[in-house]
Amino acid sequence: MSRREAVAGVAAGAVTAGVAAGAGPAAAGTSRETVQGSWRITPELPPGAPSFVALAAFGAGGVFVTTGSDEPGTGIGQWKKSGARGFTFAYTNFHFDSSGALANTVNVKASGTFRGRRMSGAAELRRVDAAGNPLGSPQTSRFTGRRMPAA
Repeated sequence: MSRREAVAGVAAGAVTAGVAAGAGPAAAGTSRETVQGSWRITPELPPGAPSFVALAAFGAGGVFVTTGSDEPGTGIGQWKKSGARGFTFAYTNFHFDSSGALANTVNVKASGTFRGRRMSGAAELRRVDAAGNPLGSPQTSRFTGRRMPAA
C-alpha cells in the first residue's frame, strides 16, 4: 500500500481548497480572506504508514494543482468556495509504470476549512487501474495545512 493510498490522497494534498477566485490571499480575519494561494499539506497517517507532505496550489478561476513527496506525478483539478471559510476540491493524478504506460489513476475529493495561515479537512482517495477497475477500497484521511509564505 502506498502512502497516498494510506491517507486518501490528501491534497495532499493534499491535499491539496477554495474561497474567492481572483484576488490573492487577504489578511487574516477580513471578509476578503481566501484560501487561494499555495499550501503545504500534512496528512494524518495510520500507524506504521510512511509520512509524506504535499504541496497544493489553489489558483484563480478554481484551478487546483498538487504534488506529493510520496509518488511522482501532479494532480490537476478544480476547487470551489464552500461557505465563508470552507472549500472543496477534486483532482486526478495519473501514475505510469517504468515503460511509460498508464499503471493507475488516482481520484481525490476533499473538503475543509481555513483561517489565516492554517487549514484542515478530510479527503477520500479512489484508485483505478488502466482499464478503470477499482484497486482496493476507497481510503479516507484527515489533513492539516499551512499557507506557504511568498518570501
